[in-house]
Amino acid sequence: MKMKWRLSVICAVLAAFVVLSASAVADPINVLWYQGGTQTSTSSTYQSDVNALASLAPSSPGSNTWSVTFWNSGAMPSGSYNVLVVASPEGGWSSYPDYSALDSALSGVTFGNRLMLTGQDADWHYMNFPGGAPGSNNPSNGFNGPEGFLLDSVNWAGSGTGLGLVALGVTGTGSCSSAPNYGLTGYSSDCTGTDNVQIPASESSFPINTNLTSAGLSNWSTSAHTDFYNLDTSLWNGINLNGNGSCTPGAGCYVTIVSASTAGGGITHHAGGAVPEPASVAMLAVGVLGLVGLEAYRKRKAFQA
Repeated sequence: MKMKWRLSVICAVLAAFVVLSASAVADPINVLWYQGGTQTSTSSTYQSDVNALASLAPSSPGSNTWSVTFWNSGAMPSGSYNVLVVASPEGGWSSYPDYSALDSALSGVTFGNRLMLTGQDADWHYMNFPGGAPGSNNPSNGFNGPEGFLLDSVNWAGSGTGLGLVALGVTGTGSCSSAPNYGLTGYSSDCTGTDNVQIPASESSFPINTNLTSAGLSNWSTSAHTDFYNLDTSLWNGINLNGNGSCTPGAGCYVTIVSASTAGGGITHHAGGAVPEPASVAMLAVGVLGLVGLEAYRKRKAFQA
């Protein structure tokens, strides 16, 4: 009877380990990508290149799966989305994005706790130069560049609560290249370009900068088109700097800013919140089995006495 009891306990613990380990796999990120009719200046289409990027997500940091819905015109597509990505107005697109549908919808949109505004038009550069997309100048450019910047950004913004935002190549004030106004406050911006993007040491360990370097974010033949400064640091955290300027919190020249409260958040999405990692579950299982063994030992000692 005792042996059956021990076996049943062990089986229950192992079953819990299998179930919890499986649940630690990332849930899909539902991405609403506002394309606005944008097309690349290469032989590829904008959508095919984004789909190629999405296919890289499961094997990239965060290990997420993306489900991408494209939005070109008309009302905002129905559905539940984790992140809104907005095509950049910068770059030599063969057709530029039309933001009228997005502008009309923004008044009714409530964003979540992970927002990114960036002057880096990483979509254009991923699809053209320095590349990464199948139809780009260099399809083998690799993660450390616009490809990784996009993957980390979408994974981070899509892993919070509510609707995250990744606004590419824009200021969020409507002042540069007819960029949309997101109704966000707490910063100033201008249309200063730079090819020198620096990741501050204090931000380099943030998951949103996983496997990215200053060199990888620079030298794109204008890597960024916007500076953000006079940040309200209770709202915004600057994660990448314009390396040509003297940047200090509250006055500086950041090329990318994100929500301050979640700037250090992870890039693996779980719909139900934090999920135990397999290693943690394994430790729990070992601990429970140890308690089972200890109880058996005590009973044996009591019987011998």
